[in-house]
Amino acid sequence: MNYTPKISVVMSVYNGSNFLAQSILAILDQTFQDFEFIIIDDASTDDTPDIIKIFADKDSRIRPFRNEKNIGPAGFIKNLNFGCRQAKGKYIARIDHDDISRKDRFQLQYDFLENNPEVFIIGAALRRVDENGNDLGEMRPPLDDENIRKVMPKKISLYHPVIMFRKEFYEDFYREKMRYCEDYDFYLRIMTDSLKMANLNECLLEYRILQNSLSREQDKVIKNLFIHQSKVFYKERLEKGRDSYGNFDPNEFLNIYENHSKPLIQKAIDVSKKYFDFRGFEKLMKMYKESHHPDFFYAKNSILLTLGESVFYKNSKFINKLS
Repeated sequence: MNYTPKISVVMSVYNGSNFLAQSILAILDQTFQDFEFIIIDDASTDDTPDIIKIFADKDSRIRPFRNEKNIGPAGFIKNLNFGCRQAKGKYIARIDHDDISRKDRFQLQYDFLENNPEVFIIGAALRRVDENGNDLGEMRPPLDDENIRKVMPKKISLYHPVIMFRKEFYEDFYREKMRYCEDYDFYLRIMTDSLKMANLNECLLEYRILQNSLSREQDKVIKNLFIHQSKVFYKERLEKGRDSYGNFDPNEFLNIYENHSKPLIQKAIDVSKKYFDFRGFEKLMKMYKESHHPDFFYAKNSILLTLGESVFYKNSKFINKLS
């Protein structure tokens, strides 16, 4: 007879051996024990496969999968969708390989979803720590659906490594073209699908900030373009009932430094102002000047370069009106 766990935990990992064992132990040591643990290794070249095998040999709840070849930058989203499709549980819980879940995380989130059937997804506050476990401060999101909806279009209000959600409703939870912001795109789709969200007012995760983490390696210009596109899709769904994701080509953003299209660089410059990215703005303005003749667009934005970084941040509202 096939066993059906109440929770399916999904982790994607690539070369995460430094903190992987701690993260796995924190999951296995949960007070709530009725879960399976799906771990997808994206062809790691460090000790990650050995660490997973050691734990999997001792605990049958771990279901390890390993890609024969590294999928590359798109691998994280593909692996998460694969893990969610493999999930047998009623609920899916996310965890990253370098984060530590509090011992009672699953119990608190499971109880909340059981007692609040109208809520699709539950998150929590988290505590940021550095590579040595030193406290870097808490991150506390809004708690109820109404306030999450107010804040979410401006900034993310559910923290991805500490969410738990119902398995039904979506076939693919994450849209693979939405690099660097698959979670944000997911939450905005939840909003337009009229599903309810909530956060617990407790820090249920230690979120590790690494100097060489994936998020730090991401180019901020490109990341901001994808985040902005998520918001464009969100507005399209609100206005038309559907978005243009099917026609979206992510390579336009990914290859922005090779593709010196004038409209694309102009768009990226405007986005860099909206997201207060002076370094990206500076880099893009240099590209624009080298690739295209200076024009009114360049002239009005070059004022910001002259004024410098401090003015760029202090006068953000005025700057955004220049877009």
